[in-house]
Amino acid sequence: MSIPMIEGVKTIGQLRTEQNQPLDQDLDRNAFLRLFTTQLQNQNPLDPMKNEAFVAQLAQFSTLEATSAMSASLGDFVAGQQEERMLRGASLLGKQVFAPDVAMHQPGGTTLDGVIRVDQVVDDLKLYVVDAETDQIVNQMDLGPQISGDVTFGWNGGDFDGEAVPPGQYIFKAVGYIGGDSFDVPTMAQSKIRGVSWDQSLGEIFVEIEDGRSIALSEISYISE
Repeated sequence: MSIPMIEGVKTIGQLRTEQNQPLDQDLDRNAFLRLFTTQLQNQNPLDPMKNEAFVAQLAQFSTLEATSAMSASLGDFVAGQQEERMLRGASLLGKQVFAPDVAMHQPGGTTLDGVIRVDQVVDDLKLYVVDAETDQIVNQMDLGPQISGDVTFGWNGGDFDGEAVPPGQYIFKAVGYIGGDSFDVPTMAQSKIRGVSWDQSLGEIFVEIEDGRSIALSEISYISE
């Protein structure tokens, strides 16, 4: 004897699984409108919905519509801001920026610019040009007393004797002096931008310079051709 199959019958295990599944609590504007329409269609004609309740539900629907529209507009605005930042960052490709601890390429006899950021008054400020490979000082500039602020300078590519240094990588280092104390002072040099990226988690644009490092665009204050 064959036993006929009954469709739509679920096992106890299936029912328990369905009961353990979380219910979708989201009520979008379409669901709200369907619920409101169904309520109007099935109301008691002898005891219809009062005007106050009708107006209150319409107000809720209007609030939901306004919230949805505002959320969509905000999303479009954020996306537009990201695109604008990326376009602005892309326009910087190939330009020179001033960044700390940059190993500059000196082809020989070329002037390279830099910026020293002094955060306090110093009795004397000295700038050293260091060979990045040998760590030897090839030139030195005495910039004298300085107040707080940015000190710009240029190195013509010469050594202590005024001769052009060999082509290679060089680094600017600055030392401040107050009385008998000395300390390193942040120094920035030029480097070319060769890449632009967007960090979604930080909401920030980063530029990649020639030595492979990435620097936040918001931290860059000097840009040149």
